Amino acid sequence: MAKLYEPDPVGIAEVARSAKMQAAMVAIATAAVSGVRAISPVKSGEYRAGFAVEPTTNIAGWKNEERAAARIVNTVPYASAVERKHRILSRISSIVESG
Repeated sequence: MAKLYEPDPVGIAEVARSAKMQAAMVAIATAAVSGVRAISPVKSGEYRAGFAVEPTTNIAGWKNEERAAARIVNTVPYASAVERKHRILSRISSIVESG
């Protein structure tokens, strides 16, 4: 006999904020940085080397609850100009989202 699934919203929220989930988000973003570097244009190598992963949180879900997250940043002053021209982060985000 099949058992009916009953979600535990408190437990799910705890998992979404947990240190293990934060580590998983950082691991995914770190793997994505490898892809970002592979498709980045290179003149001096400064832009390619400027990528980093920052652990963070975001607000999501139907209850707008805080969840573990990570973001990819680039620290070079001209990173936004490179992104506008080449759409590096946009391209890699499509790959990460599709699995």
